[in-house]
Parts: sequence; C-alpha cells; structure tokens
Amino acid sequence: MVIATAPVRQALHQARRTFPGEALTTVALARTWVESTLRTWDIAVPDMLPLVTSELVTNALTHTRSGLPGENVTLRLYAHEDRIRVAVKDAGPKPGRAPRLRPRNASSTHGRGLLLVEALCLEWGALTVGTGVYAELAR
Repeated sequence: MVIATAPVRQALHQARRTFPGEALTTVALARTWVESTLRTWDIAVPDMLPLVTSELVTNALTHTRSGLPGENVTLRLYAHEDRIRVAVKDAGPKPGRAPRLRPRNASSTHGRGLLLVEALCLEWGALTVGTGVYAELAR
C-alpha cells in the first residue's frame, strides 16, 4: 500500500457525490456515477475502474459507520492527464472498532477486495484527511 504524502495533483476535472449507506443500491449507483461522469468529461473509462470503485465502496459500507442506517459515503473523482483517481470517504470506524488491514489470504472467499485494488491500480492508500481510501488507475 502506498500512503499519499503529497496533496492531490491539480486535476483536469473533478467531481464529488454523496450516496446513502445502503449496500444493496449504493455500490451500483457509485459505479454508474463514476462511469457516467467520465463519459460526460469525454474520458474513456479505464477497464478496471468499475471493479475498483465497487470494492472500495463495498469496504466502506461493510467495515465503517457508512453502512449503518442514516450514514453515507462520499466519492470524489479526479481526472488527470495520465490517470484517474477515485477517493471514497467513509463515516469512520464502527463503534468499538479501529481501522486495520487484515492478513492477506488470496484463497479466502472474503476479504480480497484490497488485494484486487492493489493488483489493478497504479497507487492506492488511506486518505490524508478524514477516513477512507483512494485508488488511481492509468487512463
């Protein structure tokens, strides 16, 4: 994992949208929003961006307060000359829990989302402000 230490580079385009913390609908809505926003900007959607978006949003809804009733998750999308960045800001840890990476196990049926993100992205890591993660893919 690469942790961002520098501010986000100046983007050609950027957008932000907040979604309700409802796992059954939010993951698909977030994925569709990312794709349609890039198309509005006349930018091709990187092949793996929908999958990466799904994994990051699913993690936020599963492992943070964002998945609790009345909470939400916020996505930010940045288009740069050479890459696309999606950032998912969550509502913080669930009561009594602290954020942590679980041991990696590629043969497990659950818990492989961040393994996929790491394999598919140029860079990913924790947000430097608030709680959440970002991932960057080549354009």
